[in-house]
Amino acid sequence: MKKGMLILIVLNLWLLTGCWDVRLLKDNSLVVGIGLDVEDDDKIMQTAVIRQIKQDSGGTGKPATSNVIYSAAGNTLRETRSYIQKQLGGKYASNKMQVLMLGEELAGEDILPIIDIFYRDPRNSLGAKLVVAEGTAKDLLNMKMSEDVFISEKIYKTLIETEEQTLIPGVTIQSVCPDLFDPGKDFALPYIKAKDSDNFDVAGMALFHDKSFTGTVLEGEDATVLLYLNGEHGESSTLSFNVNPEEEQFQNQFLTTNAFLKDQKLKVKVDKSHNVSVEINVKLNVTVVEYPKDHLFEHEKVLKLNKEISKQLTEKAEKVVEQLQKANCDYFGIGRELMAYHPETWKEIDWPDAFPTIDIKPKIEVEITGTGILK
Repeated sequence: MKKGMLILIVLNLWLLTGCWDVRLLKDNSLVVGIGLDVEDDDKIMQTAVIRQIKQDSGGTGKPATSNVIYSAAGNTLRETRSYIQKQLGGKYASNKMQVLMLGEELAGEDILPIIDIFYRDPRNSLGAKLVVAEGTAKDLLNMKMSEDVFISEKIYKTLIETEEQTLIPGVTIQSVCPDLFDPGKDFALPYIKAKDSDNFDVAGMALFHDKSFTGTVLEGEDATVLLYLNGEHGESSTLSFNVNPEEEQFQNQFLTTNAFLKDQKLKVKVDKSHNVSVEINVKLNVTVVEYPKDHLFEHEKVLKLNKEISKQLTEKAEKVVEQLQKANCDYFGIGRELMAYHPETWKEIDWPDAFPTIDIKPKIEVEITGTGILK
């Protein structure tokens, strides 16, 4: 009986197939970063950061990697891929891509036809970060780096750190997809600048309207305030305020805090004439990390600082909203709220024309909840 079972098992092995979709690493050139630009003749320029894996020449037997950059222009992104693959020693493999960078001019067009390929091919990395580069993506990706340092990896790590500081939104190819097809919501992408030939800076948030970059970038605390207004946050953020302008010594004028989002509420109101008004209320808890004037043991002093900080942040929020409306970027998804809860108003108005003129009132309330070991 046992012998018969063994024979049956051996015979069945001939019916089993192997891995039909196997892709050996040694046969592939891993694309870890891609930059896209538009040429003068409207062709697409693709710049691919390739991680090439080869046998270590030192005799250790361990694989070595090198950083190689290829560029090619074509009518479509798929065509540029085929041109780059001809230059490679292996197959073009973008399943490990970390960053997809759009040049500023290209981002000013409808980006959906450009990135459509990433949604259609299941082997693409939809978790890659999507960003906009000042100038061209090609120039930024061709920064002088050693062969062991991949510019795309450095950008990726910097983006993660900046997201944790509540300076930019965490945007991937996958996460931006719903907004590309939603007429009631716009989005923003991280904006990267080259500081010099060796360094770059994640400068802020590039505002989009209807799939196109508006040319407006929110930087520094403006970007942080926008994220809080939309209920987004990282681990914390660092915010400074001039609360003692009368002080002679410059440093004594300022209070620096670590801020944490406590609550955010957005309320959309519509009257009988289809006039839209919006209230955005945000509550922040802050910990004082630097304040040379001290005296934070006095309750009245803390209440006064709460009031002053809230006032300054609310004023900044009003300016941020003004920039949003000027850029016609419905980052809060107010249009989506109208579609869901006020469909008659949505059908009645032309939202791209209406959004810049609606009444949006932001309010930020701050409470000091910690002062460190000093009062």
